[in-house]
Amino acid sequence: MKIIESASKASAYIAEMKAKGKKIGFVPTLGGLHKGHQSLMQKALKENEITIISIFLNPMQFRKKQYLEYPSDFEQDKVLAQQIDMIFHPDVTEMFQSVNNEDDFFRFQNDECQGRLAEDFLIEEKNGIDNLIRVPSTLVHQLDGKLHPWFFDGSATIVSRLFKILQPDNAYFGEKDIQQLAILQKMAKTYFPDIKVIGVPTLREADGLAFSSRNVLLSDEQRQLALSVCRALRHGENLIKKGELSAPTVLNAIKERIKAPVKIDYIDIVDKKSLKPVHQIREVIVLYIAFFLNHIRLTDTLIVDRLSGEK
Repeated sequence: MKIIESASKASAYIAEMKAKGKKIGFVPTLGGLHKGHQSLMQKALKENEITIISIFLNPMQFRKKQYLEYPSDFEQDKVLAQQIDMIFHPDVTEMFQSVNNEDDFFRFQNDECQGRLAEDFLIEEKNGIDNLIRVPSTLVHQLDGKLHPWFFDGSATIVSRLFKILQPDNAYFGEKDIQQLAILQKMAKTYFPDIKVIGVPTLREADGLAFSSRNVLLSDEQRQLALSVCRALRHGENLIKKGELSAPTVLNAIKERIKAPVKIDYIDIVDKKSLKPVHQIREVIVLYIAFFLNHIRLTDTLIVDRLSGEK
């Protein structure tokens, strides 16, 4: 396994592999790897001849406090990623050479609504961040984007940079982050038509909790509370399977099962294709929740096809 920190050296390695006719699979990560990331890597390994991951904690995707507290251990990450061919592990200055002050990453969050287009991506410079990608409002102002749309600008911006450097054939993202997946699939079609963005079903721990880098921060009591949220979503799913088609009724049933000290940050039922909220459940929908346990924010996603039973 190679570990490369330089963008130019990473590009040269990929060019060498492609010259040999190798298909490249790519898994972008923020670090703090877990079995969910490993499931993405395993799919990439099966479908490509060369598999690479990036480990880069992108400051554009966090408030400053959360950025500084993000749980990651590069030595442990290397162990979990030992089957892959290359880790691209740049520092902030390598990925954002025009930014002089780290606080510039956090200042851009305050003016996210300026200049956003309804249907198209917009590329601009803000606070020294060149080629910053603003996600269309029709995609970003749904689900979590109603609360922090700047997160998806940060995600699109860094993935675009990684795509330019690494030029993969296939890139893999978890369906747990369903809004991010939809945004990156559209961005790839717009700017990187040769790169296929592939969604991978959410992997869960043995007790049903969706894998997240933040799970290591949970106490035993908090973990049980997080599981109660997961069970509440399953209850909503079961109601749909039994024929309940009213989204407000299902949402109320889920909320009734979620008790303090869990604090719901956002919860909704949306159409899987458009990510727009639905009133009547017809085909494939997404049950989505974001919630706090003290200062720890977690999300969970269930994709439910009421006709086929697939999820």
